[in-house]
Amino acid sequence: MNIKKIGMTALAGSLVAMGANAAEMSVSGNAKVTYVTNSGGSDSMKDSLTGSPIGFDQFLGFNGSADNDIGTISLYTGMNTDTMAQSSAKLTIDMGDAGLIGFDGGTASYGLNAHKDMLPRAAGAEQAWDDTAGDAYTSGEATTGNIAYVNSFEGFDLQLVYAKNGGGNSSDDGQTAAGDDSDKTIVVKTSSLMDGLTVGVGHGKIDDSTSVDTEKQSLAFAKYAVGSVTLGAQMADHNKAGDDEQITMLGIAVNINENMSLSYNQREVKLGDQVVSATSDHEDTGIAASYTMGGMTVSAFKNEADNVGGTAGKTDQRTQVTLSFAF
Repeated sequence: MNIKKIGMTALAGSLVAMGANAAEMSVSGNAKVTYVTNSGGSDSMKDSLTGSPIGFDQFLGFNGSADNDIGTISLYTGMNTDTMAQSSAKLTIDMGDAGLIGFDGGTASYGLNAHKDMLPRAAGAEQAWDDTAGDAYTSGEATTGNIAYVNSFEGFDLQLVYAKNGGGNSSDDGQTAAGDDSDKTIVVKTSSLMDGLTVGVGHGKIDDSTSVDTEKQSLAFAKYAVGSVTLGAQMADHNKAGDDEQITMLGIAVNINENMSLSYNQREVKLGDQVVSATSDHEDTGIAASYTMGGMTVSAFKNEADNVGGTAGKTDQRTQVTLSFAF
């Protein structure tokens, strides 16, 4: 829901020096209150919280667009209101049948990063590995400073992403040195093969900021919705210097009614022989529930990582309850 609309006639002119029609900027936002608990011995939040478990976050999103001689130009900027600082941004040029060009400043809208976990989840739930030590084993190129090309051909969606020297955003007339190699990724997906089925594959070469090598990543996913149930499966392979990873993910989400949903996700990470300390497979599980009514959502999830980093018996757990409002 838009909380404010402002007519603007110079938006597109400020984005690209070409003739433009009148543009409109809309502002939307959300606010959420969270209650969290942490346990386990693998990260900085281990054993117990030392401060208040209550969090309060507010966010504003600014969206503007205008028609231009070459297509529709759109700008998105996200801002955290506690710091009044930009958290992410995206500029797109939609050229119709010729495709879309996107400049990403942290939204993770394209490529492997946008598809690193396609499992179905209850509304408001995080991925099974999120906020635990499992954060380390995910696919994706740089989400800032990348350029994407997006188009559709005969029911198949294509995304090409390029991030020079590891990506990174700079201010005007500045440069960011984020790596010695460039990220180059491709994702192809479709929902045209069968009703309710979405499948996709991705591959790319990613700058390895810790070495001069280039990391290779591949993924494949399938998601099938039938009635109130959605099933998902995904596999990924990361081939990098001294730390290969083979990932398998499975998930299910059920809509109990139009307001309430439940989900269960799991992930197994097989660490390569180069990780000499690994004696077990890293495992993640996540269970979640949510209830939505209008612009309000109450959600809860419990994520747990077992055999963290390949160390048998090492765990990391996070439980979070969230009350959120969209405006």
